[in-house]
Amino acid sequence: MNRYALTFPVRPESEAAVAEILADYAGPPPGRPQAARPLLDRTSVFMAGPVVVRVVDIVCPPEVAIRHLAAQPQIQAVEQRLRPHLVQDRDLSDADGRRRFLAGSVMRVVASRNGHAGHLPRAAAFYRALPGKAGEVARLLADEGSDSGCGTTVFRRRDVVVHLVESSDGMPAVPLADRLAPLVDVACPMSLVTDRVVGAVA
Repeated sequence: MNRYALTFPVRPESEAAVAEILADYAGPPPGRPQAARPLLDRTSVFMAGPVVVRVVDIVCPPEVAIRHLAAQPQIQAVEQRLRPHLVQDRDLSDADGRRRFLAGSVMRVVASRNGHAGHLPRAAAFYRALPGKAGEVARLLADEGSDSGCGTTVFRRRDVVVHLVESSDGMPAVPLADRLAPLVDVACPMSLVTDRVVGAVA
């Protein structure tokens, strides 16, 4: 199983409309209907202000998953509803558009540890690091989760760091808030917009 995070900004004051759009649509088919394992296992959407982060668990490269999703009518409808709210317009209907979207939105996985089996509840925290400090923020968060029994993944793209935790006990609103305060100008819990497992919606 491969885990990716995709992030993109929306226009200020569009947050409520975007959250409604992303929460209010039927989940796409998992792909590979005749295969032992589907392409898609789980997808979760979080928001922190105008920043959207979608975490996906897939068994294929992200370009394959995006191509599958872009072919689904319900995803095409969602994309049309989103377009007026996006800071950067995108077109997932062609290969060049999908490549540009992935190049501009994929977050790097700094650390990923699974301390459990199954699909536990997810929570996430968002950090915007000060210039030159994102690497240190990501390392501190990765070290924080190394001894826990929960699943934890740290993503980074430029100065943005996202800390995802999967646990039945939840997570602190902003992990390591005191230690990270000198390194960030924004640190906040993210709102969970939707969390979908193949065959079920949570």
